[in-house]
Amino acid sequence: MTKRKNSPQKNLQEITTANELIKKDLNNITESEFRIIVIKLIAGLENSIQDSRESLATEIKGLRNSHEELKNALNEMHNKMETTTARLEEAEERIGELEDKVMEKEEAERKRDKKIQEYEGKIRELSDTLKRNNIRIIGIPEEEERGKDAEGVLEEIIAANFPELGKEKGIEIQEAQRTPFRRNLNRSSARHIIVKLAKYKDKEKILKAARSKRALTYKGRRIRLVTDLSFETWQARKNWHETFRVLDRKNMQPRILYP
Repeated sequence: MTKRKNSPQKNLQEITTANELIKKDLNNITESEFRIIVIKLIAGLENSIQDSRESLATEIKGLRNSHEELKNALNEMHNKMETTTARLEEAEERIGELEDKVMEKEEAERKRDKKIQEYEGKIRELSDTLKRNNIRIIGIPEEEERGKDAEGVLEEIIAANFPELGKEKGIEIQEAQRTPFRRNLNRSSARHIIVKLAKYKDKEKILKAARSKRALTYKGRRIRLVTDLSFETWQARKNWHETFRVLDRKNMQPRILYP
């Protein structure tokens, strides 16, 4: 708080007037002198009151200024807090948008991976179809394989038409059967025999040998060996009876044409 400071001249006047009043013998002063002294005292009091008012006004002004400064400081802090809050809300909103984009990207990647897996499955299916180890034998009369397994027909064909293949070892037949599985008695032509080899390269060897020879025969009949690309050929094999498998029932090993 600002302390009230009176001017030296006013203080001196007040002291002088008071000393005069003390020193004077009130019984010996005239009424005129007494009035002058009283007037001086009143004037000094008025001056003191005026000084006090000015000092108080100065202090009030200083307090008001301090209040305004404090108010401005509080407003500035409030504005900074609002700015910080707005930035935090903006950052949270931005983070939420980024999280949504990440989720969308992950979902898109999952869909892409699923499509890739579907395409890969189709490619594998197509590759399996193109590289299926199946040979279709056309022209073998029905019931010709009676008394022997269907793969025995292929053995006889190889022995009669490709004797050089008989020298090779390890040619394996996994399955052999007529197709379609059920015979249509109203159909005069014989059903084809489908033979599934264990190795793709064995199928290619047999078909290459068949292409190099003009005519293939089986017991005097003209026959044909072609690759089998039909997808349905082996779809029904899961439902076929165990007697149509080429696996040996004792040791469950693939049958070897030429051990």
